Amino acid sequence: MNIICNKNILNEAISSVSKAVSSHSNFPILEGILLKADIEGTLTFVSNDMEMGIEAKTEARVIKPGKTVLNAKMLGNIIKNLPEDEVYIETNEINFCTIKSGNAKFEIMGLNPLDFPELPQVDPEYSIKVKSSSLREMISKTIFCTSLSESKPILKGCLVEIEGSTIRMVATDCFRIAVRTYHLDSEYPEKRFIVPAKTLGEITKIIKDGDDLVEINCTSKNAVFLFENYKIVTRLIEGEFPKYKSAIYNDAEIEFKCPLYELFDSVYRASLIINGNSNDAPVKMKIKDNNINISCETIIGNVDDNISVETGTADLLIGFFNEFLLDVLRACDDEEIRLQFKKDFNPVIMTPIEGDEYLYLLLPKKLK
Repeated sequence: MNIICNKNILNEAISSVSKAVSSHSNFPILEGILLKADIEGTLTFVSNDMEMGIEAKTEARVIKPGKTVLNAKMLGNIIKNLPEDEVYIETNEINFCTIKSGNAKFEIMGLNPLDFPELPQVDPEYSIKVKSSSLREMISKTIFCTSLSESKPILKGCLVEIEGSTIRMVATDCFRIAVRTYHLDSEYPEKRFIVPAKTLGEITKIIKDGDDLVEINCTSKNAVFLFENYKIVTRLIEGEFPKYKSAIYNDAEIEFKCPLYELFDSVYRASLIINGNSNDAPVKMKIKDNNINISCETIIGNVDDNISVETGTADLLIGFFNEFLLDVLRACDDEEIRLQFKKDFNPVIMTPIEGDEYLYLLLPKKLK
């Protein structure tokens, strides 16, 4: 292989595909990036950690086609620190690689590309198209509610539901539920699948805002996301996602509008005196007499704040983990949101004043 390519183009491609490189593997080949150059002038970068794979294509001056595998971390550091914009890369028949730019020259040993695992071929049983901006927002506004626990792998992903022209993304960690809903330009058959949060997080780092369409193809085992010059392939999480709809009640006893930013700022101020384990210091909300009293008490001290809101005949004292509450409030979009409560130990539901674009449910903390 013998190519010439721009340093910035190489940097972007290497940085993107490195997100699917195994950092600590028993197989050195999985810590590498496959580089393939074809005679048409396309340079392809591929990474694969056996759970997720990323392919990026870019243009290059291909003097001689070929392929090799180079250690991702070393390659990234070398390209990032080269002195000139033009980069010359050449490999021989034993995968010995020479990288030159300006007066700098590196010689490193590559790996046999025949040992690199190919990305799964996903012949789509199901295919939809979503605007990149919609997909990006759906992910970023739900992924924080996925679980980090290895004991419940089904909760380490987001459920994707398609019903007609509606796509819905759902995440839960058993303490919170996040639901984001968008309307598609076309009608599609019903479909449900669970995408690992790790894959979705990496997609948000690569995908750009805009009206460009992302094609999502999936089988029962895998899904592939196609956009711009990228292909991201992932294994789907198998199993039954929790029946989240049964937790969303429709018979709220207390319901009122609340200014989002005032509520967020008040909860944030109450969080300032929490130093250490927030489990021992819930943020309390006392809703009564057209007022929300936000308070918190710790061994350091206490804080008391108030928001004037038309709460009707509500009379409720409820507490939340401050970080969980702040996460949910950050994800809401509007200047005003609707809060719904039932008395006793029941979750709060937050929705827009109009429409169904989002819904967040948060379990309270039992107060002493």
